[in-house]
Amino acid sequence: METKKLTNSGPAFYYRNVTVAAVENILKQSRSAIIDLLKTNGAMSAEQLAQTLEVSKVCVRRHLSLLESDGLIAVEEERHERGRPRFIYRLTEKARCLFPQIYDEFAKEVLAQLQRHFGDEALQRILRSRADELIRRLEEKLSGQNFDERVKSLTRAINAKGYLADARRMKDGAYRLRQRNCPTESVAVAYPQVCEEELRVYREVLGCDIVRECRIADGARTCVFRIAPPKLTQISRESGSKRGR
Repeated sequence: METKKLTNSGPAFYYRNVTVAAVENILKQSRSAIIDLLKTNGAMSAEQLAQTLEVSKVCVRRHLSLLESDGLIAVEEERHERGRPRFIYRLTEKARCLFPQIYDEFAKEVLAQLQRHFGDEALQRILRSRADELIRRLEEKLSGQNFDERVKSLTRAINAKGYLADARRMKDGAYRLRQRNCPTESVAVAYPQVCEEELRVYREVLGCDIVRECRIADGARTCVFRIAPPKLTQISRESGSKRGR
């Protein structure tokens, strides 16, 4: 931890020895307070925030500038018949992740109730139906693309859902798709069928064989898939067919 002392001359506050870490913590608390106020009130001006927090408008505007550069707040111009326009600050969609979410717990409870009242078959039908809908949407988006383009488009699509994925082309033409985050990890641990349907989505959208090498829900750090292009898939099937004769 950095332990430099701030001992610059100035107001009485600065005559005290204060660690850099302590100052950073104060700044973080101020920005957190601004975010909480915007969440509670919906939108506020810099003047309203400064008055509520009992700090200067200059200080508030510095924090607002940092929050805006991080994509956590957006500013809107509010015009009136008289006087200068007023600027109003709101939280963005990105800021939602800063507040507690219980989506996974809710999803698990719903699936548990579904399974309890209607059985395993009904649960599987629901998960399969959801996967079918994802396949339909992705196929529309990837229509007309070749294999390499489809892999890249699929990677972008799952990244948009928070999977932190990347796809690397191997020497034999296959791809290794790596997912460093699982947005539905706790659900997948309780219901492995979720992962099986995810694998089916990838296979049908790309039209090839895909092998899952490991998954986060089993304790691995990443989910890794080996994606064999259509030609390799065909060669593998023909080779297996000959061996079986």
